[in-house]
Amino acid sequence: MNILITNDDGIASAGIKALEEILQKEHDTFLIAPLRERSATSMALSIYDSMRVEKINDNHYIVDGYPADCVNIGLHGEIFPKIDMVLSGINRGVNMGHDVHYSGTVGAARHGAIHRKLSLAVSSGNIDKEYNYIREAEFVLDFIKNFSKLLKIGTIYNLNIPVDFGSSVENLRVTRLGTRTYEDTYSKKNIIGGIADFYLGGSDLGHFEEEGTDFSAFFSGKISLTPLSLDQTEFSTLEKLSETLSKNV
Repeated sequence: MNILITNDDGIASAGIKALEEILQKEHDTFLIAPLRERSATSMALSIYDSMRVEKINDNHYIVDGYPADCVNIGLHGEIFPKIDMVLSGINRGVNMGHDVHYSGTVGAARHGAIHRKLSLAVSSGNIDKEYNYIREAEFVLDFIKNFSKLLKIGTIYNLNIPVDFGSSVENLRVTRLGTRTYEDTYSKKNIIGGIADFYLGGSDLGHFEEEGTDFSAFFSGKISLTPLSLDQTEFSTLEKLSETLSKNV
């Protein structure tokens, strides 16, 4: 299988290196990633703006843009052969619950799904900058081997791997998205008059305790697999609105 590997942590991150090292044992891998960290950029695209793309070798490119830009160029820039799967990660830090709307890691995989490719986003709870993510990459290789034929084009598969995990697929749990909570704190620096700098250095993250969610699986030491749909229609509300409107027409 031809696998396009990207991320939002930048070309030098340990997670993307681990995926390439392990997956190229059984697949043809093509790496294209942002020049620098692009976390929380979701599906941002560089439209009507040029990007610098640097070729390192035939299978490695760096893009001065966003994760979704990397996928776009990897799929349509005529630099790689036809791609079968878009694999985004391994992210340093989880992407669960409402995180998936902000995440550049998930955004890259979602862009792959929009373009009709098998799409997988992988995140790890291990945020140690010295960690190599080889065990996680080995699990991803096993996951692809065991489940790739069951994966559906047009769906994003979101994997979150805890720090202490059993590497067997028996430790995998299929989950729904949980509910993330955020406490955002901004620092403010007044410059002059009504002009100020606001800086969001991070958020205090929490979640609701709910069975069957990605949070529930992750915090019980299991690997969470959540299928995400491209169709974000709220069908129960759609039906209620349709019924109400039909009665008034």
